[in-house]
Amino acid sequence: MNLEQLPVFFKALGDPTRVTVLQVLGYGAFGVLELSDLLEVKQSGMSHHLKILATAGWVEGRREGNSIYYRRSLTNQLGLQQDLFRTLDGYPLPDSLAAKLDDIRAARLQAAQAFFASHADELELHQERIALFHQYGPETLELVDNARRDHHQTVLEVGPGKGEFLRALHDRFDSVTGVDISSAMLDQARGLTDGLAGIELREGDTAALVAEGHHYDLVVYNMVLHHVPEPAQELQQCAALIEAGGLLVVTDLCRHDQEWAYSECGDQWLGFEPEELHQWATAAGLIHETGRFLALRNGFQVQTQLYRKPGMNHEQPDRRTATAAA
Repeated sequence: MNLEQLPVFFKALGDPTRVTVLQVLGYGAFGVLELSDLLEVKQSGMSHHLKILATAGWVEGRREGNSIYYRRSLTNQLGLQQDLFRTLDGYPLPDSLAAKLDDIRAARLQAAQAFFASHADELELHQERIALFHQYGPETLELVDNARRDHHQTVLEVGPGKGEFLRALHDRFDSVTGVDISSAMLDQARGLTDGLAGIELREGDTAALVAEGHHYDLVVYNMVLHHVPEPAQELQQCAALIEAGGLLVVTDLCRHDQEWAYSECGDQWLGFEPEELHQWATAAGLIHETGRFLALRNGFQVQTQLYRKPGMNHEQPDRRTATAAA
């Protein structure tokens, strides 16, 4: 950043609405219309605020299907952007704004439930064009085997699909739970895990598990996070479910531009930058340990990232150090 850019960089923060926009974007990516409704600002006014923030480098716009969603920048200009974001995250949202965010989250979740309820039987045909379990599963299992400890005996898989990974986890852990928002997808998983002791299938989401006080030594997301309405918040929920010293494994698509995945596979996001996942996990108090990348056909690339929750006798991670190391 040169000297001429400094006034633009700091001036972008000189408006309360723009500061609130940055605070809201800590909960995920949102479109102009969503942000206009959340902050009760006309669309033209919100577009103006976002243009100022984007020009200064505080936010990034990314096309997701027919809409552009805005999120916080992944950069850390002057070594202070990410510190400011963490400071904003420490302030609670007004109740009215938090309620509106819940409404957006519920609407997105309902759309996902409706898609899987009507497309469960044909989903695998479309997923074959991207990645199937046998293509990424062995890599993920190898990471789990290398990272787990003897005391890791309970595992949760979020969105288990047909249940292939549940069977593999059953061979490694005493207690295995699969949770899914779709009863139709759970029916498929039951067909593959029927008769296996120690596997529990639940309809619901991670928020319900947190509310019930559940904890696990390992949480796994296999090709699920790009279906989740608010991935950043999902990792916050996930961190609350993980025991101290426990693990999170995320296998998902790297960022891509193939928009047919929205309509054919029910995707809400076109994959993720690795740094994006790292920052969300770091904000949730998790430490990135290792990652792998698998090149696949049709221009898709799968990444597997492994995170650990600090143990009771370990210091919490320095977030600036953890982010830089990632």
